Amino acid sequence: MNKPVLALLLTSLTAAHTQAAEQAMRILLVNDDGCESPGTTSLQEKLAAKGYDVWMVAPTTNQSGIGSAITFKPNKIFDVKKVAEKRYCFPGTPADSLDFGLLGVLRDIPPDLVISGVNDGPNTGVAQLNSGTVGAAARAVRYGFPAIAASIGYLFTAEEMKAGWPSTHQYWPESVDYLVSLVDRLHSKWQPGQPVLPVGSGLSINYPPLVKSAIKGEKYIGNERFPAPQHYYKLLDDGRAQQVMSEKVLMPTEADTDTGWLNKGYITWTLLDGEWDAPQYESQYKALFR
Repeated sequence: MNKPVLALLLTSLTAAHTQAAEQAMRILLVNDDGCESPGTTSLQEKLAAKGYDVWMVAPTTNQSGIGSAITFKPNKIFDVKKVAEKRYCFPGTPADSLDFGLLGVLRDIPPDLVISGVNDGPNTGVAQLNSGTVGAAARAVRYGFPAIAASIGYLFTAEEMKAGWPSTHQYWPESVDYLVSLVDRLHSKWQPGQPVLPVGSGLSINYPPLVKSAIKGEKYIGNERFPAPQHYYKLLDDGRAQQVMSEKVLMPTEADTDTGWLNKGYITWTLLDGEWDAPQYESQYKALFR
């Protein structure tokens, strides 16, 4: 092969490699706060401004606390609204929104990463069981898509609760910026066509509602194994039942749990999978039912 042809070939290969290395991640954003939530709309805008291919599908209305519920009604027509470029409001749950994103809008061009959030309020302890934010991310992981659930915490003081969690809303933009920086960190090590996160896994992040100088770092911490319930019920004299928020959950804690470390000023990282599988107990079950 003569030198000019070889040089041209090498230039083409180098250009192709550079283009592949610089290929933008395709990211699907979902949430449980609704399609007008600044935690997700601003995340879409900031990621798109950096060159990422970002799509957003979120519930039409706030669906906090609905967990992983879906609407399963084959042949039902959904009144979907496209409210901006690559942004949809879906009349359903967070998990429905995820499904519409993965199995509808992006069915032929699947995302490299799913991000659920940034949610208004923490998703630690028992809240992870109830969270539509975490539920949507876990569903994505179960489908085989790498996913991050992201939330910002509350300061559990009487003043904060009475005022509607002002610190959370004050530092919400900084939690979004943190997620953008996290995507940049992932992108710097990512090769197109390769998994963004370890296959079959996801990540739940909780960001403290604090000024940056007060945040102490990132803390890997497992899920609290037997978390206290968020609520209980009172049986009323007329036979009805009243749901009551648990006083214990509203008490500040600095225990060695994801909630405790978040309260101590750490960004908590909880790793998750979507397997719902526990083969390590097989021998015990066989003995139990022998």
